[in-house]
Amino acid sequence: MKRLLYAATLSGSLAGLPLAAQNEIDALRYSQITFGGTARYNAMGGAFVAVGADFSTFAMNPAGIGLYRRSEFTVTPNFFSRSVSSSYNGTMSEDSRYNMSFQNFGFVFAGPVDNPREDGWQTAGLAIGYNRQQSFQSNMLMTGTSSTSILDAWRESANGYYSDELDGFNEGLAFNTWLLDTLPNDPTFYTDTIPDGTELIQRKSVETRGGMGEWNFAFGGNYADKLYIGASIGVPQVRYEESTVYSETPVNDTAQNFQYLEHRQSLETRGSGINFKFGFIFRPMDWIRIGGAFHTPTVLRLSDSYSSGMVAKLGSDNWDASSPSGSFNYTITTPMRAMGGLAFIVGKQGMFSVDYEFVDYSDARLRARPQVFSNQNDAIRAKYTAASNIRIGGEWRLLPISLRAGFALYGNPYAAGITNEDVRTSISGGIGYRDAEDRFFVDAACVRTMWSENYYFYEGANAVKNETGITNLMLTVGFRY
Repeated sequence: MKRLLYAATLSGSLAGLPLAAQNEIDALRYSQITFGGTARYNAMGGAFVAVGADFSTFAMNPAGIGLYRRSEFTVTPNFFSRSVSSSYNGTMSEDSRYNMSFQNFGFVFAGPVDNPREDGWQTAGLAIGYNRQQSFQSNMLMTGTSSTSILDAWRESANGYYSDELDGFNEGLAFNTWLLDTLPNDPTFYTDTIPDGTELIQRKSVETRGGMGEWNFAFGGNYADKLYIGASIGVPQVRYEESTVYSETPVNDTAQNFQYLEHRQSLETRGSGINFKFGFIFRPMDWIRIGGAFHTPTVLRLSDSYSSGMVAKLGSDNWDASSPSGSFNYTITTPMRAMGGLAFIVGKQGMFSVDYEFVDYSDARLRARPQVFSNQNDAIRAKYTAASNIRIGGEWRLLPISLRAGFALYGNPYAAGITNEDVRTSISGGIGYRDAEDRFFVDAACVRTMWSENYYFYEGANAVKNETGITNLMLTVGFRY
């Protein structure tokens, strides 16, 4: 029968928590990178594999440094807005989030080399700076009615275990607030306080904060104005914070003794990693450029801090319980990336570029010592697949003004048979100004990104359909010298 878990028991349950806390969702979160950086780069849809001479290319194709003939400094502030519309069992809800950040800042040091020959090295360059890759800023509100409860899922997962073996962040909290109880003659099987078929109002709010950006250290050169090569070291930085509140309330007080439950969870992830990038751009003729790049897997060393709490109202009694504070260190290895691009140059008037990128999300892996993460890595292989990303961009110059537009399509990372989809579409445009001596420039861009994805409150629940739209408004200011 019911008994409170001792603090020592709860602390002991931490050993099993990482199995549930770090999973395939984390692997996808840090593997699914879209374009970010300067306004010019964003306005053209990020289609810069074969273009070069823009600071953002160092995070994509470091050979772009070979097209610089002078040094440069750029900085890009950004205004960000995200709205999420949710549909759950016929009920619509919506929430939004606004934020300011820096998309890019950095230096390029470039110039001619001491070589009188036309068939040798012409220029060389070195770059250091930051490009933002993802923003985790979001508010979500999901609500609707259901005849199933999260207690159904917790009861099933608790069955077969003694109460002092329950997860102190989920089922153990429900046990300590009398939402779950053992059967009188069997201490390893459970019942819950909500009668089957009770109609419930379910509500969940999710607030996420933070972002993922990368410091780049790139170098490269220009050989005979035909071949441009480069390499870079990437040092990504991760900060992810998530706070969730899930609640259930019976419709019209139809659950007899049960009045209310609320489950709160908080998670903070911080870490950094490393990767390497190699690339080339070949110019067989003045009007065409061919580019390619390879990114090694990124190894991220992450640290999680987390806690949970539960509040329950049963009849006239109020119960609450809290978990201990948990922490866990682990690594995520994200997939390698390969990409190619074509750029068509129209004299000094403009250009048109197309990129293709391949990434296999099923290659991501979680690792820790002594934890093996066998089940989580099996889930990654089963749920995710290879995806193709396509970026298209164009620029037309009406000196001193340039007009730009772009489109990007990021393929679905989910494998066939998985009841989820996450195809992201970005539409972008922008305008730029260059002074007559090309020593000062300012660029503006607007990017609208949209996708839909399923969210599940718990195993066995119907899907919440989330429609997400992100708008980025950015301004790059740059100086060449």
